[in-house]
Amino acid sequence: MQTEKEKSELLKPRLLLVEDDNKATTMVIKYLEKRFEIDSAINCDEAITMAEEKDYDAFLMDIGLPGKSNGMDTTKKLKEIKNYKYKPFIAVTAYAMPEYKEYFLSEGLTHYIAKPYEAVDLINLIYEALGR
Repeated sequence: MQTEKEKSELLKPRLLLVEDDNKATTMVIKYLEKRFEIDSAINCDEAITMAEEKDYDAFLMDIGLPGKSNGMDTTKKLKEIKNYKYKPFIAVTAYAMPEYKEYFLSEGLTHYIAKPYEAVDLINLIYEALGR
């Protein structure tokens, strides 16, 4: 028999945050943990491994990731896995100029929010992206 906590967690959308900054990761998890199940990865390879092991409803992508693959490259690789091709990929980035938003959306990310942002704005964007 499941506890009420286990039942409520089953109803939470599962997100993967791909972010290399520990402070930003901690902040996002704090903002979202009551409404979403959230895991975090620090780079492309870790994100791919996690995406192959679990089923995520949406992805929060930092653009400036360390290593060979940035957030756009990572998005493209993740979209090749299982049923992720049409899942929401939200750019959560410090690149705040309007032309960046257009560019990221043209490169396969489905939504965009610039840092700094308010928690409520991120939460609303995630729900919008999930169609809720």
